[in-house]
Amino acid sequence: MKKLETLCSLMLALTLCMGGLLLAGPARAQEDNYSLPELSRDWTVRIGLWIAQSQTARHVEGDVGISGLVQRRVYAGGTYDLLVGIGYNGFDKVYSVPLTLEIQAFRGNLRYGIGAGYSFGKRLNGRGSNGAVLNLLVGYQLTHGTNPISADLRYYFVSGSNDELDGYSLTLGYQF
Repeated sequence: MKKLETLCSLMLALTLCMGGLLLAGPARAQEDNYSLPELSRDWTVRIGLWIAQSQTARHVEGDVGISGLVQRRVYAGGTYDLLVGIGYNGFDKVYSVPLTLEIQAFRGNLRYGIGAGYSFGKRLNGRGSNGAVLNLLVGYQLTHGTNPISADLRYYFVSGSNDELDGYSLTLGYQF
Protein backbone atom coordinates (compact mmCIF):
# COMPACT_ATOMS: atom_id res chain seq x y z
CA MET A 1 0.00 0.00 0.00
CA LYS A 2 2.86 2.41 0.82
CA LYS A 3 4.52 1.71 -2.51
CA LEU A 4 1.28 2.57 -4.32
CA GLU A 5 1.01 5.91 -2.46
CA THR A 6 4.62 6.77 -3.35
CA LEU A 7 4.03 5.85 -6.99
CA CYS A 8 0.85 7.95 -7.13
CA SER A 9 2.70 10.92 -5.57
CA LEU A 10 5.51 10.65 -8.12
CA MET A 11 3.05 10.37 -11.01
CA LEU A 12 1.13 13.43 -9.79
CA ALA A 13 4.33 15.47 -9.44
CA LEU A 14 5.51 14.38 -12.90
CA THR A 15 2.12 15.26 -14.44
CA LEU A 16 2.15 18.73 -12.86
CA CYS A 17 5.71 19.36 -14.07
CA MET A 18 4.93 18.25 -17.61
CA GLY A 19 1.75 20.33 -17.66
CA GLY A 20 3.70 23.38 -16.47
CA LEU A 21 6.28 22.90 -19.20
CA LEU A 22 3.67 22.50 -21.92
CA LEU A 23 1.61 25.49 -20.82
CA ALA A 24 4.54 27.81 -20.17
CA GLY A 25 5.02 30.74 -22.55
CA PRO A 26 8.10 32.84 -23.08
CA ALA A 27 9.47 34.66 -20.06
CA ARG A 28 8.56 38.34 -19.84
CA ALA A 29 12.19 39.35 -20.44
CA GLN A 30 12.17 37.39 -23.71
CA GLU A 31 9.21 39.25 -25.17
CA ASP A 32 10.05 42.00 -27.64
CA ASN A 33 7.91 44.69 -26.04
CA TYR A 34 9.19 44.15 -22.51
CA SER A 35 11.83 46.43 -20.99
CA LEU A 36 13.08 47.31 -17.54
CA PRO A 37 12.24 51.00 -17.37
CA GLU A 38 12.34 51.12 -13.59
CA LEU A 39 15.92 49.86 -13.30
CA SER A 40 17.32 51.56 -16.36
CA ARG A 41 16.62 55.17 -15.40
CA ASP A 42 17.35 57.70 -12.66
CA TRP A 43 21.04 56.80 -12.32
CA THR A 44 23.76 59.39 -11.82
CA VAL A 45 27.47 58.71 -12.25
CA ARG A 46 29.88 61.23 -10.69
CA ILE A 47 33.64 61.55 -11.03
CA GLY A 48 35.96 64.20 -9.67
CA LEU A 49 38.52 65.23 -7.09
CA TRP A 50 38.82 64.43 -3.41
CA ILE A 51 40.79 66.58 -0.98
CA ALA A 52 41.49 65.09 2.45
CA GLN A 53 40.78 67.24 5.48
CA SER A 54 43.81 65.80 7.27
CA GLN A 55 47.09 67.57 6.56
CA THR A 56 48.92 64.33 7.40
CA ALA A 57 46.93 62.35 4.81
CA ARG A 58 47.64 65.00 2.17
CA HIS A 59 51.34 65.03 3.07
CA VAL A 60 51.67 61.23 2.81
CA GLU A 61 49.42 60.58 -0.23
CA GLY A 62 49.26 63.88 -2.10
CA ASP A 63 46.98 66.88 -2.18
CA VAL A 64 44.31 65.51 -4.54
CA GLY A 65 42.70 62.08 -4.75
CA ILE A 66 39.87 60.51 -6.73
CA SER A 67 36.19 60.82 -5.92
CA GLY A 68 33.60 58.68 -7.65
CA LEU A 69 29.94 58.05 -6.89
CA VAL A 70 27.08 56.08 -8.40
CA GLN A 71 23.61 57.07 -7.20
CA ARG A 72 20.08 56.05 -8.02
CA ARG A 73 17.03 58.18 -7.32
CA VAL A 74 14.49 56.03 -5.49
CA TYR A 75 11.91 58.74 -4.82
CA ALA A 76 11.18 61.93 -6.76
CA GLY A 77 9.20 64.54 -4.87
CA GLY A 78 8.11 67.97 -6.01
CA THR A 79 10.99 69.84 -4.37
CA TYR A 80 13.24 67.02 -3.15
CA ASP A 81 14.62 63.63 -4.19
CA LEU A 82 15.71 60.59 -2.18
CA LEU A 83 18.81 58.78 -3.49
CA VAL A 84 20.90 55.74 -2.57
CA GLY A 85 24.51 55.47 -3.61
CA ILE A 86 27.96 53.97 -3.28
CA GLY A 87 31.14 55.94 -3.73
CA TYR A 88 34.91 55.99 -3.48
CA ASN A 89 36.98 58.81 -2.01
CA GLY A 90 40.70 58.60 -1.59
CA PHE A 91 44.16 57.94 -2.83
CA ASP A 92 46.15 54.78 -3.36
CA LYS A 93 46.52 53.66 0.27
CA VAL A 94 44.00 55.85 2.11
CA TYR A 95 40.37 55.61 1.00
CA SER A 96 36.75 55.27 2.04
CA VAL A 97 33.83 53.56 0.32
CA PRO A 98 30.61 55.18 1.59
CA LEU A 99 27.17 53.60 1.18
CA THR A 100 24.66 56.39 1.68
CA LEU A 101 21.01 57.35 1.70
CA GLU A 102 20.72 60.99 0.68
CA ILE A 103 17.98 63.59 0.52
CA GLN A 104 18.43 66.43 -1.96
CA ALA A 105 16.26 69.52 -2.15
CA PHE A 106 16.35 71.80 -5.15
CA ARG A 107 15.30 75.32 -6.04
CA GLY A 108 15.87 76.27 -9.65
CA ASN A 109 19.32 75.03 -10.62
CA LEU A 110 20.66 74.98 -7.03
CA ARG A 111 20.65 71.70 -5.10
CA TYR A 112 21.53 71.04 -1.47
CA GLY A 113 21.24 68.01 0.73
CA ILE A 114 22.44 65.70 3.44
CA GLY A 115 23.27 62.02 3.41
CA ALA A 116 24.01 59.37 5.99
CA GLY A 117 25.19 55.81 5.83
CA TYR A 118 28.09 53.47 6.48
CA SER A 119 31.65 53.57 5.20
CA PHE A 120 34.39 50.98 4.72
CA GLY A 121 37.91 52.29 4.33
CA LYS A 122 41.62 52.13 4.98
CA ARG A 123 43.61 54.52 7.17
CA LEU A 124 47.20 55.77 6.97
CA ASN A 125 48.48 53.04 9.28
CA GLY A 126 47.10 50.37 6.92
CA ARG A 127 44.29 49.31 9.24
CA GLY A 128 40.70 49.18 8.11
CA SER A 129 38.19 51.74 9.21
CA ASN A 130 34.46 51.06 9.36
CA GLY A 131 31.92 53.49 10.68
CA ALA A 132 29.08 55.87 10.10
CA VAL A 133 29.41 58.47 7.37
CA LEU A 134 27.66 61.81 6.97
CA ASN A 135 27.85 64.05 3.91
CA LEU A 136 26.70 67.59 3.22
CA LEU A 137 26.03 68.68 -0.36
CA VAL A 138 25.77 71.85 -2.39
CA GLY A 139 25.29 71.41 -6.13
CA TYR A 140 24.36 73.17 -9.34
CA GLN A 141 22.47 71.80 -12.34
CA LEU A 142 24.55 72.78 -15.40
CA THR A 143 22.29 71.41 -18.15
CA HIS A 144 18.72 70.15 -18.43
CA GLY A 145 17.04 67.60 -20.67
CA THR A 146 17.05 63.82 -20.81
CA ASN A 147 20.66 63.52 -19.56
CA PRO A 148 21.41 66.52 -17.33
CA ILE A 149 24.91 67.34 -16.10
CA SER A 150 25.56 68.75 -12.64
CA ALA A 151 28.44 69.81 -10.41
CA ASP A 152 28.51 68.95 -6.70
CA LEU A 153 30.63 69.88 -3.71
CA ARG A 154 30.30 67.44 -0.82
CA TYR A 155 31.94 67.26 2.58
CA TYR A 156 32.28 63.73 4.00
CA PHE A 157 32.62 63.11 7.73
CA VAL A 158 33.65 59.51 8.46
CA SER A 159 33.46 58.47 12.11
CA GLY A 160 36.26 56.44 13.66
CA SER A 161 38.94 57.58 11.22
CA ASN A 162 40.66 60.36 13.25
CA ASP A 163 39.91 62.80 10.40
CA GLU A 164 42.08 60.82 7.96
CA LEU A 165 39.09 59.95 5.75
CA ASP A 166 37.17 63.21 6.16
CA GLY A 167 37.34 65.54 3.21
CA TYR A 168 35.89 67.46 0.30
CA SER A 169 34.60 65.92 -2.93
CA LEU A 170 34.16 68.04 -6.05
CA THR A 171 32.46 66.02 -8.80
CA LEU A 172 30.83 66.35 -12.18
CA GLY A 173 27.75 64.13 -12.65
CA TYR A 174 25.90 62.70 -15.62
CA GLN A 175 22.33 61.44 -15.16
CA PHE A 176 20.78 58.75 -17.36
